[in-house]
Amino acid sequence: MISILETPINQRKITANVVDYTRYKMPIHSIRTNVFVHEQQIPFDFEIDDLDWVSQHILAFYGDQPVGTGRLTPAGKISRVAVSRPLRRRGVGLCIMKQLLKLAEQNGHDEVFLSAQCHAAEFYKKLGFRPEGDMFLEVGIVHMTMRKQLFKI
Repeated sequence: MISILETPINQRKITANVVDYTRYKMPIHSIRTNVFVHEQQIPFDFEIDDLDWVSQHILAFYGDQPVGTGRLTPAGKISRVAVSRPLRRRGVGLCIMKQLLKLAEQNGHDEVFLSAQCHAAEFYKKLGFRPEGDMFLEVGIVHMTMRKQLFKI
């Protein structure tokens, strides 16, 4: 079996799709736990919340391996966007965000918002998000609220 790190990125396709949370919660939480709990030292109790059951989830795959995730809450909040470390800065996050934005438009949201970790703010700005208000501390990490207007087609 070839591992992710042994195969060049251009030989596999990155896909990101809406998935059923009940069916895919194991890979969703595996990615989030690796990124948020292990890498960023966020308490495990914060990783899973009641919004998981009512949110719509995107799962990104590199070939057939799950490598990224994100969710859209009923209120139009994008959250829990996470990409496995070996595939960061390779377009996985962009694929996830495009799907989340498309999903928000399909759901009739006029806007979406998120709490961005400050180091990721430039990524979200490139997608049309604008900072709003002051920075704040959440789970020990500096965040900022960002908002994006959506245009109806």
